[in-house]
Amino acid sequence: MARAESERGKGSFTKGGKVKFYFRKEVSPIGFTHYYRRPKEIPRDDMLKIIRDFKKMVPLLSELKVYLAGGNGEGEAEINIERIWFNGPEKCGHLKNEAISIPWPTDTAGGIAGFTEDAQKGNWFAGALIDKRCCDGDCSYETFHFPRVFKIREWDKPDEKGLYFDFCKTAFRPYDLAVNVFLIIAKHYLKDNIKVSSDGKMTHWQEGMMLCQVHLGYGLEFKLKD
Repeated sequence: MARAESERGKGSFTKGGKVKFYFRKEVSPIGFTHYYRRPKEIPRDDMLKIIRDFKKMVPLLSELKVYLAGGNGEGEAEINIERIWFNGPEKCGHLKNEAISIPWPTDTAGGIAGFTEDAQKGNWFAGALIDKRCCDGDCSYETFHFPRVFKIREWDKPDEKGLYFDFCKTAFRPYDLAVNVFLIIAKHYLKDNIKVSSDGKMTHWQEGMMLCQVHLGYGLEFKLKD
């Protein structure tokens, strides 16, 4: 299959001649999102520690029914020295439910729903309010992509500490918990060289913090940037 590249990343030409990029899966411009600022380049020793700990957590996340796929929701997640690139699986086997397409968690939301109907607790202006992570029949949403070396685009400007902005809109799909866990791990090793903020509250991060604390020995000290 032919390959293509652009500022969005590498991709493959489909039969219709269109390019399917696998840098970041595009989704709605609105939705539940986590944000962070990170250095242009992560030292190799730090990156090795981050991926070592995250790999320990992946089987534990699977036990909680948080399954990871590649960044486009297909294939396998990439967890290596050069980048972390994952999403939830597009073909997850959950029943289709259009009301969950752009959900928002309640203030006390947590856990993974067995059935989406069990999670719905009302509505916000763009979709359903939910009290558990769930999907609309597709557990993928926006790609989580954390490269060791950040590719600077012309619109990327560092802050006063030289950190660059990035984000992942998870829509509180099940893989949201994996994004939480990864950023908690990254914060532990990068310390002030990564700043994490979120549309969520600290209550939405408690599960990830506790998982890391129990299985890695740290996590409860994690705090979101105001």
